Amino acid sequence: MPRNYTDLSPHDFEILARDLLQAEFGVLMESFPKGPDGGVDIRLHRNEEESVIVQCKHSPGKTFSQIKGQLESEARKIAGRFSARYILVTSASITRANKAEIATMFSGVMLNEEDILGVDDIENLLRRHPEVETRNFKLWITSSAILDFLVNSELHRRSIRLVEKIVSRRRLYVHSEAFPAALQILEQHHVCVISGEPGIGKTTLAETLLVKLMADHDWQPHIASEDISDIERVWNPGKRQVFLYDDFLGQNSLLDNLNKNEDSRLAQVVERVRNSDNKLLIMTTREYILRQAQQVYEPLHRIPSLGEGKIILNLAYYTREQKARIFYNHVYFAELSSGSHYSILAEKRYRNIVDHPNFNPRLIELVTSNFKRSGVTSVGFYDYVISALDDPSDLWEKIFQSQLSEPERSLLLVLATVRGQLEFGDLLRALNFYQDSSQVSRTSRHQLRLILKKLHGTFLNISSDVRLDDQHNGLHPNNPSTVIGFANPSFVDYISKYLASHPDEIFQMARGCRYFEQVETLVTWETGPESPRWPFEDIISIFFGGGSKGQRRRHRVEPPRLAPGQQNVLMEAMIRLAKSESCYWAKGAGEGLRRGFISIRNRHLAMLRLNSKYGESLLPQHQLAHVAREALERVLSGSPKDVTDEVVLIERLVGYSAISEIVVSLRDAAAMRLMESLGSPVEFRNTLSLLTELDIQASLKSEQAEVELRDRFWDFAEEWDREEALRVNDVPACEEAISDLGETLREFALDGLLGTPKLEERLVLLQEELAEDSEVEEDRDYHSPSFDSLGDKRSTSVVQSGQPGDPIDDLFSTLS
Repeated sequence: MPRNYTDLSPHDFEILARDLLQAEFGVLMESFPKGPDGGVDIRLHRNEEESVIVQCKHSPGKTFSQIKGQLESEARKIAGRFSARYILVTSASITRANKAEIATMFSGVMLNEEDILGVDDIENLLRRHPEVETRNFKLWITSSAILDFLVNSELHRRSIRLVEKIVSRRRLYVHSEAFPAALQILEQHHVCVISGEPGIGKTTLAETLLVKLMADHDWQPHIASEDISDIERVWNPGKRQVFLYDDFLGQNSLLDNLNKNEDSRLAQVVERVRNSDNKLLIMTTREYILRQAQQVYEPLHRIPSLGEGKIILNLAYYTREQKARIFYNHVYFAELSSGSHYSILAEKRYRNIVDHPNFNPRLIELVTSNFKRSGVTSVGFYDYVISALDDPSDLWEKIFQSQLSEPERSLLLVLATVRGQLEFGDLLRALNFYQDSSQVSRTSRHQLRLILKKLHGTFLNISSDVRLDDQHNGLHPNNPSTVIGFANPSFVDYISKYLASHPDEIFQMARGCRYFEQVETLVTWETGPESPRWPFEDIISIFFGGGSKGQRRRHRVEPPRLAPGQQNVLMEAMIRLAKSESCYWAKGAGEGLRRGFISIRNRHLAMLRLNSKYGESLLPQHQLAHVAREALERVLSGSPKDVTDEVVLIERLVGYSAISEIVVSLRDAAAMRLMESLGSPVEFRNTLSLLTELDIQASLKSEQAEVELRDRFWDFAEEWDREEALRVNDVPACEEAISDLGETLREFALDGLLGTPKLEERLVLLQEELAEDSEVEEDRDYHSPSFDSLGDKRSTSVVQSGQPGDPIDDLFSTLS
């Protein structure tokens, strides 16, 4: 089945023709822009003479009769001009008889029938030179076979939004050095974490990798949409599987916390993938959130792959020409007017856009897709783009304030506070609740559908046929539902800035929250991370800053504070919604999604966080006592594993003297439950920390527990050293086990044993195992699983233009 050439721009087609002819002839060929040497797109120049001239006509989907007039005009124009061999390459469909007629038509040059290449000939050359298709990746990512597979595969049923986005955005993709680099990391480590600033193209790269693996190597794709259990659930030892976990640490803050114990489970899955020959894992996250998570979540800090297999995807991976192609593709496929094209072509002003310090693929997509609705005349396109790059937040401001109706703005505000997807009915209920609190007219179901249709694309992604199971609210997997989410996460960042500068609207939003997730988001935006370990200034500068990285560092933005009294409204909203239903969706037992629920513990944590920010004055004593008693009930009734999650709440309750007796009882109960299941050094370490490091009054129970804990640890350490020495089978695992046990030994060695034989003998077997594994690794010739032609590592010659000048000019000349 022919590939899809419609999604190639004229420039893409010329590059494809050049690469194919270079591969076929085995020589370097030069490409040219439009200009005074009309009729020459590509040439072979030898011994100071032109030996081959190539003309490209990009007419995808057309027949000979449809391009005949264009060819006749071209033939008259070049008659008698060239004595070299002439080749005509077209993406149109032409027959043998058509070739004979074309050769007669071009009798004024040396054009033979065998040098007339139609789409079928291009297909043949691609089969002869598959490495060309790998480099021209738009061909395989837009091929009919791949699109058919995406739309009709199990992937489509599991992840409708992902497939729809890949299909709709396929024309805009630009190949960068990050692509082969990511393939190489996957080949070496099987795990690749793609991180970078918002809008840089992390998800686009991940999707491209996924499609490439599906297309060429029969990898079975799986999408982790909720947490790492999505991967654990579908793991099949006998299948080649590639897993995509997009935004695995959340988009906006660390209150998008990993689910319960997910940091440890994620670390386990990463190591499991690394040790499997038929598994690959691709994850994406924002760079500053990754830095935070490695500080906050200890298991993540100890994953070697996060150091070895990480790609920092920033603009260093985009050459100047690649940035130009990003902008060119968006302009070309946005079908803007000739006046818009002229506004950037005049005086080569597109250079200013390509070289702008704030150039960002997501911003470019936003300005080109929104321009027709902006109300700006076509000649103002250049100024519109430059203004957006100078101050990205200003673009969202203009759209949000000037181009949207009040119900549309309300809908976006409500959806932004959820930080995820909403089912249609949940969105309507949340919107109506907010409108009721604001004393404005309600939006009906019909009106909401019209609003969603208008906002789809620029603001929203809308997925139909999603199976949701919530029969209490009339949803059943057999009756597909509609789910709405943001198409552009940077808009959520803008909303956080917008509300920070409009505290009166935070007040109104808090009163109008229908779900706890909404008010938690407002608290997150208002307070920000509190731990000094977290680079909060970097987060705020990225969220709220408008300039380049250097400019953001020069203009720090302090965390916003509410006007007096408004923090009380936030707290009142959290108390009001403490036991309300949730609006997020988790994996169900079958194929559908079930309504999830934010734990009471996490809701109480959010309350305590806000209370701490405002001098511990917002929660009354009886409410604090209620929080502590509920935690005590959970500790007494839950498993030791569940108790681990309560420790962070206990840490928050420390210092409230009015409830100190309850907190002491809570601490003691938690320690007793943790001591029921001590199976690793980190569990011993955490229990000791609970007993000794919190500023809580000691009790007889806690003192006895500490003595028992220390006695049990020395015996445990020696036995665990023996068990781990038998279990580990490579150097990284052995080093991690030694580090884990050694760190705990040092925390327990408070009686002067540090560095003594009594301490070191607990590590003797692991140390011996490390020495043996290190010797084996030095002699081992590592071979990753065969990826065939997964990434062509051969260096390719840089094709230089036959005329002096900027290759960016060559590219944009095709817009004229």
